[in-house]
This record gives sequence, structure tokens and C-alpha cells, in this order.
Amino acid sequence: MKLGLNIEKLLFIIFAGAFIIQLTYFLVLFIRLVLKQKPVVIEKLKPVSIIIAARNEEQNLIEFLPKIFEQDYPEFEIIVVNDRSWDKSIDVLQAFASKHNNLHVVEVPDREKDGFAKKFAITLGIKAAKHELLVFIDADCYPNSKNWLKEMASRHTGSKNLILGASPYAREKGILNKVIRFDAAQIAVQYLSLAKAGIPYMGVGRNLSYTQELYDSVRGFKSHYYIPSGDDDLFVNEVGTKRNTTVVFSEEAITISIPQKTFTGWWRQKKRHLTTGKHYKIFHKVLLTLYPASAVIMYISLPFLLVIHNWWYIALGIVGFRILLQMIIFSRPFKTMGSRDLILLAPFLEIALLIINPILLLSNKKKKKQRHGFKRR
Repeated sequence: MKLGLNIEKLLFIIFAGAFIIQLTYFLVLFIRLVLKQKPVVIEKLKPVSIIIAARNEEQNLIEFLPKIFEQDYPEFEIIVVNDRSWDKSIDVLQAFASKHNNLHVVEVPDREKDGFAKKFAITLGIKAAKHELLVFIDADCYPNSKNWLKEMASRHTGSKNLILGASPYAREKGILNKVIRFDAAQIAVQYLSLAKAGIPYMGVGRNLSYTQELYDSVRGFKSHYYIPSGDDDLFVNEVGTKRNTTVVFSEEAITISIPQKTFTGWWRQKKRHLTTGKHYKIFHKVLLTLYPASAVIMYISLPFLLVIHNWWYIALGIVGFRILLQMIIFSRPFKTMGSRDLILLAPFLEIALLIINPILLLSNKKKKKQRHGFKRR
């Protein structure tokens, strides 16, 4: 009986500790994104180079490039790196270039045996840029407003030369789309709020800006060039500091990305994205692990506490309060990202991702072990 009581107390202490960790994330970190950002007034906007790496993006270039040309900004150039495309991307780009003298096309020929990743294309785009301020967007994304470029560039003030933006996915039908959109919106809340707290750890290349000077200060992607992905998050993880990083977050400043249509496509995309996390700084990895781990502990502990603990109603109330707090704090940033329809589904979508993400991580580790096994043979 005494042993049972000890187990009961221990389980409740672990549960309570997990709740305190969750409470800290929401009330100390995530709440920062709820506060409205002060507008920045710039007397003279500096010229900007927009860099887009595109591979077989013919249809997206036709649909989305016009939205970038329409930006309300005094002087900017668009550099599209046609990265070994075998569709008609080059024909589309040449047609646009004949009408817009601020479009410059950089061609990366496909020699079949080249092992180049996106970082090579981005590097060529940066080398071709004639302006100090660089803004990045993907070919399958589009600005949410004509003021997107103005919002991004205007944040380059004083020592701030690394600007992080958000890029949620477009709303479509189906459960998969809801999972994809919730995942992206939740990740955006995390990296943007931590950056506002002075802990920048990642950014997305779909909406990112930095200076050529910052890029040159670490010799570009040299430290992680051997990793195929990470032109955005690994770069930010390396160079981002409290002093040089800021966030731009408003409906006019976001870009909209086109989501995967199939679960298999999204699964592969997620696996690729998760390969870079292990290269983050240790402190960042701890922060990113504590949040989902404490949520998992709460959800797993709850049914046991409901059965064996005399204070089961307190445990149930704590979980209910945590879910309500998540909905309240996520409500405004999710609205900004066009994802407010997901708020009521947040507990279910979160649990789904708490199951999926560890499976993806284990799958990546298993794949890595298999590759090493083949090498040894």
C-alpha cells in the first residue's frame, strides 16, 4: 500500500513538472507572438535582391512570379536560379525577362552526375546579386500582399541584419492539409517567439532576409555544405544572435506556400526537414525537445492518474487548462497565418504530430544505420 502511494505521488509530481514546463513555454515564450509588433518607419528604403531557387517549377513560376513583380517597392531585382530544370522553366523565365528588366536568370546546367543541392543554387544567386539586402522566397510560394517586400526590408535597422518571417501553407480540403498547416503554423510560433526572446534557432527559406555581409562573415554555407538541406535553418542557427536578429510577423509580411497533396509526399518532406535538427546547437536542441516531451508526458500520465490518483479531477482540470491556454495564445498568430480554423482541432492535431514526429526521427536514424552498414560491407 505504501509502495502504491509512492508511485501515485511520483506520477503526479512528474505530471505536475511537465505541466510547469508547458506553462513556461506558453506564458514566457509563445505569448510574445501575441503582442502586436511596433511599426518601423524608414525614410529611404534600400534596394533589394530577391533570390529564388527553382527546379522544374514551370507552372509555379507562371502563377507566382507576377505577384513578386507587383511588389510596392522602389528598387528591387529578382534573381531566379534555374536549378537543372528539365521542364520549360527556362522558356517561362526568358518570356518574363523580356518584359521585366529587373529579372535576372542564373542557369545551373544539368550534367547528370552533379551532386549539387539547393545550397549551390542559392550560393550562385547570392553571387549574382548586386544589392546588399537579400530576401529569399521559394518558387512554390507567393507574397500575401504587395507590401511583403517593404515589410521584410524595413526591418533591417541598426544591427538587425537577419530577418525571420513566416510562411504558412495554403488552405485546402482534407485532413492531411489540416495536419500540414497546423504543423507549419505551430513551428512558426515556436521559432518566431523564441527569436523575439533573443534565442533565434531557425528560419524558413520561404520568407527570410539577411545581408551579404552576414553571409560572407561565415563564408556562406561552408560549415554545413555537406548536408543537402539547411540553407535556411542551419544558416540561421549558426549566425543568429539576440543582437542581429529580428522578426517580422503580420498578415502583409507572410508568404503562402503550396502544401503537399499526398501523405507520402508530405512524409518525405518532413523526413528531409528533420535531418537538420540534429545539427542545431545543444541549447536549441534541449529547448526543442522539452516542449513536445513534456506534452507527451502529460498526455500519457493522464489516463493513469484518472484511474489510480485520488486527485484525478485536478489532473483532468490541469490538462483542460493547458489545452484552453494553447487555444487562446495560438489564436492570434494562427489568425495572422490564415489558420484560425485549426484552433478547435489543435488538441487532436497536436497529438497526431506528437506520434508522427518521433516515428519520422526513428525512421531517419534507421535509414542512416542502414547506409553505414552498406558502407562497412
